[in-house]
Amino acid sequence: MKKLKLLLVVLLALVVTGCGNSDVEKTMTCTRTLNQDNLKMDLKYTVVYQGNYVKQVTSVETITTDDEEVLNTYKTSVEKVYAPYQDLEYYDTNVAVEGNTMTSTVNINYEKLDVDKLIEIDSANGQLFSDGKITISTMESLYNQVGATCTKN
Repeated sequence: MKKLKLLLVVLLALVVTGCGNSDVEKTMTCTRTLNQDNLKMDLKYTVVYQGNYVKQVTSVETITTDDEEVLNTYKTSVEKVYAPYQDLEYYDTNVAVEGNTMTSTVNINYEKLDVDKLIEIDSANGQLFSDGKITISTMESLYNQVGATCTKN
């Protein structure tokens, strides 16, 4: 009887705490590589999430080519895409060309980011959020749509 009570207490604790898994921070990594003519693109998105919700995303996109004009065109285009977000706190971007590679790095802290300002900048961002949060399944679907393969750790 004592063992049965202990088992019930343990089961109840697991149910109440959600088995403890929702408190554990996890990572999903999505990648895609494209090779086209004299151009190579490597895309890597690292998503930190807890439970069902995204906490932070880091994206690193590199374009490698021997054509300096192409690199600079990509750099200018990427900078224009991120320009509206430059004053948004917790949405950090860096675009640089070194040698024959352009690297775009973006870090977004969704826990601290002002979601209303993000949506004000581009209303399409609103489709990602539910109650001010992004689910990991939404983010995975988004990256799958661009052809990336995602793995969860």
